[in-house]
Amino acid sequence: MSDKPKAPIIPGVPSTPSQPYPNAPATSPYSSSSPMPLWIPDPSIKGASFDQLLNQRGIRFIHHKAIPCFNIRSTDFQAHDPECPFCDNSGLIYYTEKEIWGTFTGNSIEKTFEAHGVWEVGTAVVTMPTKYPDGTQADFGTYDKLEIPDFTVRLWQHKMYEPTPGNKQELRYAVTQVEYASTITDGVQKFYVPGVDFNIDEHGDIVWVDGRQPSYNMALQRGEVVGWAYYAKPIYVVLQQLRELRITQEMVSGQKQAIQLPQQILVRRDFLALKSDKLVNADQENP
Repeated sequence: MSDKPKAPIIPGVPSTPSQPYPNAPATSPYSSSSPMPLWIPDPSIKGASFDQLLNQRGIRFIHHKAIPCFNIRSTDFQAHDPECPFCDNSGLIYYTEKEIWGTFTGNSIEKTFEAHGVWEVGTAVVTMPTKYPDGTQADFGTYDKLEIPDFTVRLWQHKMYEPTPGNKQELRYAVTQVEYASTITDGVQKFYVPGVDFNIDEHGDIVWVDGRQPSYNMALQRGEVVGWAYYAKPIYVVLQQLRELRITQEMVSGQKQAIQLPQQILVRRDFLALKSDKLVNADQENP
């Protein structure tokens, strides 16, 4: 006698199929109509619809296009001027800027392991249309910058005071509002108040009020270090495109035409750029 357990007997249900399973669509109460239609219409991905969605639901960016600085000795010996006034010693020249509308499709708040590797803190995926609002082609290359002009974020920076013409001091980003400014010298802390000790000009630079600026030691050629907490427009640096030349086919007047789909690019907050990301002078500290 076999010890194998027998299947339970359910009243009204045969223990073995008495007929072949019906093909969908079927009239059996235990089956449903097939969700797949017998005829599949043209499955074109409407690139224009994606662009329209981005334009209507996206946020405004200012796209700054970059090119490696060419203030070098020659193409064979690419020694870059360490005091280059054209690229501000960054190794990059931003030669034009254009407005475009896009959207964030993913933000990382911690190290995230993806199929393509590790995404660091401060990285995000941005989806951009294929054209600018004026109809010209939009392309994004490594080291391009994306500025968000309609929002601000809080940043901090340590900056040594230096006497300059007009008492101007430029921080890393154009300042919209200063929340905190202070120095500590010989164990004494001093605070600086906007509108009293300094002002912010139309370019986002700090303009010190004469006689209210930090001290400067002429013998040591060194000024007091000011700790700044301020607000500025966020800027992202393009790291790479996640999809290389996304193209599909679309029906136009009964004919299929190849069109380019919106672009996905990986970006990172500019202030998180590492020393190794710089093209030149990688041994210098970030401001």
